[in-house]
Amino acid sequence: MVSARLRQLLLAAEGGGALDGDDVRRGVADHPVCGDRVELSLRLDAGRIESLRWRAQGCPAAMAVAALAAKVLPGAALAAAPATLHAAIADHGGLEPAERHAEGLVVRALQAAGR
Repeated sequence: MVSARLRQLLLAAEGGGALDGDDVRRGVADHPVCGDRVELSLRLDAGRIESLRWRAQGCPAAMAVAALAAKVLPGAALAAAPATLHAAIADHGGLEPAERHAEGLVVRALQAAGR
């Protein structure tokens, strides 16, 4: 089960939803085994994430990490976003081994949106 701090983010579902507009980039990542799915929509400004919204389905960890991304990544450089997210996950209690795929899903969705 996700840490208490990550669970709070999951329950609050901050940043949930999608952004609209021609300048919005979208990225999706699926886990082929468990079926988890993360969709991110983000707006960039000079290589930095201006805003980020998420939709996720599957395990609580996938949803919690997506919510954490929406909280900590605005203002971060897109290139530094995976490291920023990794540090934030650690600061929020980390993930159990069976939950670590959630971080990878969000990172892959970020990479897809950045293309």
